[in-house]
Parts: sequence; C-alpha cells; structure tokens
Amino acid sequence: MKKLITLLCVSLSVTCIFAQEIPHSIKKSDVFKDEYKRSSIALVEDDGNDGVFIARSYAGGLFSSGAGYYFEHYDANLKLIKEYEYEMRRSEVEKWGTILGIVMNGNQVSLIDFLYNSKEKAFVCSALTSSIDNFNFEKKELFRIASDDVMKSQWFGSSQFDGDSGANFMLNEDKTAFAITVDIKNKNAETHRIYLFDNKLNKKIDHEFKREIKDRKFVYENIDVSKDGNNLYLLGKVYADEKKNKKEGGKYQYELTRISNEGQATQVFDTDEHFSGSLKTVVFQDKLTCVGFYSDRKDYRYKGISYFELDPISLAIRKSKYNPFTEQFMVDKYGKNKDKELKNLSFRGILITEQNEIVFNAEEYYVTTHYHMNPNGGGGTYTYVYHYDDIVSAKIANDGNILWARNINKRQATGGDSSYISYTSTVKGNDTYFFINTGEKVKKLSNDRIQFGQTSTKRSNLNVIRITPDGNFDFQEILDDKDNEVPFMVSDGAISKNSVYFIGRKGKKKQLLKVTL
Repeated sequence: MKKLITLLCVSLSVTCIFAQEIPHSIKKSDVFKDEYKRSSIALVEDDGNDGVFIARSYAGGLFSSGAGYYFEHYDANLKLIKEYEYEMRRSEVEKWGTILGIVMNGNQVSLIDFLYNSKEKAFVCSALTSSIDNFNFEKKELFRIASDDVMKSQWFGSSQFDGDSGANFMLNEDKTAFAITVDIKNKNAETHRIYLFDNKLNKKIDHEFKREIKDRKFVYENIDVSKDGNNLYLLGKVYADEKKNKKEGGKYQYELTRISNEGQATQVFDTDEHFSGSLKTVVFQDKLTCVGFYSDRKDYRYKGISYFELDPISLAIRKSKYNPFTEQFMVDKYGKNKDKELKNLSFRGILITEQNEIVFNAEEYYVTTHYHMNPNGGGGTYTYVYHYDDIVSAKIANDGNILWARNINKRQATGGDSSYISYTSTVKGNDTYFFINTGEKVKKLSNDRIQFGQTSTKRSNLNVIRITPDGNFDFQEILDDKDNEVPFMVSDGAISKNSVYFIGRKGKKKQLLKVTL
C-alpha cells in the first residue's frame, strides 16, 4: 500500500510538471476567404485602442497569378473594421521585384521594394508609402545601383550566387531605423553597399564595406542596427590566410565592424581552441554581444554556447565565455545516456527579457534525400524531407553565464509546406514561451521526459510550452483541432506586446487567432 501511494504521488508530481494551467486568453476573427490561397503575416502593430493593424503578404499559385498585400484593421475583439488590398503591379521593364520589409511611422506604412529595371540596367530600391487611413501609395526612390556592380543572387537565375548575394534587410529593436545591404561584385574583395534609413525614410548612412579577401573566404553572418538608429554592426566569419595553420579550433576568425557616419572600425576575435560554428550579434540597450554554439572538436557537433560582450563604440572585448550545456539539458536531450553532442542546429531567434537577459533559441533542422526507383525502368526520382526536430533554448545572464538550458523533444517532418510545424517563441516578463502544433498525444519518454510529435493540416492541436525563470518547463494544449475550422500556421506567428497572432488556413478559408499571455 505504501508503495502504491508513493507511486501515485510521483505520478501526480509528473502530471503537475507537464500539465500546469498557463494563464492565457484566446480570440478568433470570423472565418473568411481570400482570392489567394497563400498568405502570411508580414506586420502587426497595435492601434492604441486595443485593436490591431495587420499586413499580410499573399502570392498566387499555379492557377492564380499575382502578389501583393492585404492591410486589415481589427478592433479589440478581432472584428474587421477596415481592409484594403494592394496588388503589386510592375511595368514590363521592372523585373525580379521583391518586398524586403515593411516599416511603420505613426499611421504611415512603407513597403521597401527592391527590383531590377531592365531599361535603365539598374537595381532600384524604393519605398511605397501610404497612410493607413486612406491607402494611396506613393513611390519614393531610396537608392539605385548599376546592374553590372551587383552580385546577383540565385533568385535572379545567376551562377554568381553566393550565400549573401542580393539584398538583405534589417529593422532595429525599436523599429525606428532599418538597414539594407547589397552584395557588390568584386573578385578580389568582399564588398557590400550598406544603407541606413530612419523610419521617416531619411538616409542616415551610405557606406561601402570592403574586406580585402576573396568573396568565398568571407561568410556574412548578419547585420544589426543600434537601438538609437545611428550605428550598424556587421559580423563576418573570415577564413584568413594566417588561420590556415591553426592547430586547434576553427581555421577562421570573427570580425565585427561598426559603421557610423564617421566611418568604420573593426574588432577581430578568435575562438582559440574552440569551434564557434556561427555567431549572431545582439544589440540592445547599451550592450553589444555575440552569441552562438561552440564545439571542442568539429563544427557540426556542439557542446555549449559561446558569449562575447563588446563595447558598442570602441568594440573592445569586455567578456568572453564558453558555457557548456548543463546537466539538465543533457538529460532532457538524451536521458541517462549523456555521452553525445548536438548537431544540425539551426538558429531560430534571440529574445530579450525584462531583466535584459538573452534567450537564445535554435532547432534541429536537416534534410534527407530519398531516391525512388521507377518500377518500369528508366531511372527514378528524388524526394526531399525537411526535418524540424528538437527545440534548443538557453537563457544567458547579464554577466554572460548560462542560467539554464533546456531541450524540448520534438519529431516533425514535411515534404512541402513547413508553416504548420516548427514553432514560434516569445517572452513575457522572465518566462519564455513556445507555440507548437502536434497531431498526436504528447509521448512520454524515459526519465520524466516528453516528446511532441508529427502534425498535419488534418490534425493540428495548438500547444503552449512555458519555461520559468528557474528553468523548469510545463505545457498546455490551448486549442484542439476539433474546435477549429482551420489549422493554424504555428511557425509564422507575429508578436505584438503580450500577444501572438497566427493565421489559420485550409484552402482559401482563413482565420486570425490572437493568443494573449
């Protein structure tokens, strides 16, 4: 009897760990239909009256050509107040156009357009701006670059493609400034043209970044805009000649460059005996940091999280730390068998808590190839499966030390649309949240672990996972697919204040979901 009571207590304890009531509220819009099947949220902005302004991009498929944006204004109960459709119409000489991003300034919304003008043989970047009250878009050219000077991306059907070809867009933390980088063709040096604008479309910086090294030996990691909108930080992974003969660590160095109106300054930092496969800059408040995964052996097998803190002006290195994954993390991941290391980690985003702690998120992502023989002979076909497995999350304190690291076991894969799998993450206060779909009951693993499984458009239950400040986590199913007309695209969530917005879709039928924490 005592053993039975003990067993029941343990079972109840495990149930409490994994089935806590997580405070939240849910609101849904009416189900509606668009002309176009494919649509995703591109912008969410509060209207100041508990309502929300949403911009959704759309694109036609095989049987319905066209591309553009739906602009929608909803009240506090997600009742549609006003809507407007803006179809992207281009002249015969305007080719390969794409919207790099969307910028808001009060009630003014701007689509940042980048296209090739075949008549003028130039790439032109323009802002298409309108008031959200009357929707009358006007075009303003921001800059242009001669076609022969631009390193074409694969999207333009060019064999010159490299990883950072074409144009990249970055908006700062406060959404007051944005940067655009364009890869410039140069056989002897990595070259980028970099522009900085405020959200009123005033140009603040026009700078040519050049590193005297062949393009293939410079890996562009990312660019960030400072909180005040006056500085740019460009991070590169450089395979310099002097690093070829390193006996330990990666045979490369990281270079972080600050770009301002006064010019540029660069800080070189090596990861010594460790391999930091990739780093990401994090600019917030008065701090400049770089975080990423590291390994002691091979770039694709990770052992922990690296952290560098630099002075945002001088770029002097204040701190550097290598945080091995915690014991708890390894138990999450492997149970009792902990003699393993991670691989296939793909960076998924960085969040900042109210205490200015960094939450670093990633996912185990990889692609498998399958060959299918033709039963009638004459060769076969290849299919590709895209795997979105375990979620990795770690919180880093202000001093660079790791507070906690958790692994959320997940097995999801798709041969096509990944919108319904993977996840969206956010923070509220000092809690970290993940939204994921699962079509199965949560699977119990050994050592009090759980695993979220496959989902589909036919069966898709929405769950929220919470990691508390002490690193404990729980979860709750917040929507059962039986209660929904459409499944929600959980990887495309958009965050505004304490709410996360999702679009649900089944064919042309759609619905907007708001989850407030």
